[in-house]
Amino acid sequence: METSIETILENVSTIPGQGGLLEQFEKRLRKMQRRVLFAMFESISEEALKGLPVLLYKTIMIDGNRMPALLRFQLPTWRGYDEVFWQALGDYAILTLHRVKDLEYNAATGKMKIEYFVRTPELGGRVRSPEQVRGIIQKLAFLVENETLPTDFTHFRTMSERRGQIGELSQEKAVALGAVLKILPV
Repeated sequence: METSIETILENVSTIPGQGGLLEQFEKRLRKMQRRVLFAMFESISEEALKGLPVLLYKTIMIDGNRMPALLRFQLPTWRGYDEVFWQALGDYAILTLHRVKDLEYNAATGKMKIEYFVRTPELGGRVRSPEQVRGIIQKLAFLVENETLPTDFTHFRTMSERRGQIGELSQEKAVALGAVLKILPV
């Protein structure tokens, strides 16, 4: 692990990045974790995944960086699972897909909605088609269900807590909120 920390520190000091040192450190660490997850995916056989269907039932693909793609999944065997499992699945989906704008789930119906920005081949990296994302969700659900991955991640909870705060407001809403605060005496 020491060599990994040294590598991250070298990258943080040589590559420009956003945020403070800890945020940059966390981003580099998450990149390494993403690689480990994809290596774990390679060890899962197709036979093992047959008992865990993940159905892709709605796709709205948007090309470019202006609007995220929308995918809706159903995990029939996860109906009624506790929120801890769904939050862990959301955390790992955010980690592996990396460019997730929003992620919601409904534990009662076993459904999940993901908004993400698709990587294009010109930018390099993995191209994530709806079918590739379905496979990622299926493998993540398998690993979470079989306790291979821990369920104590916090990024999904942080993302849902942030919803509705100033950082999530559109420019128009922020201007309207500013105007209201200016009018009302504080």
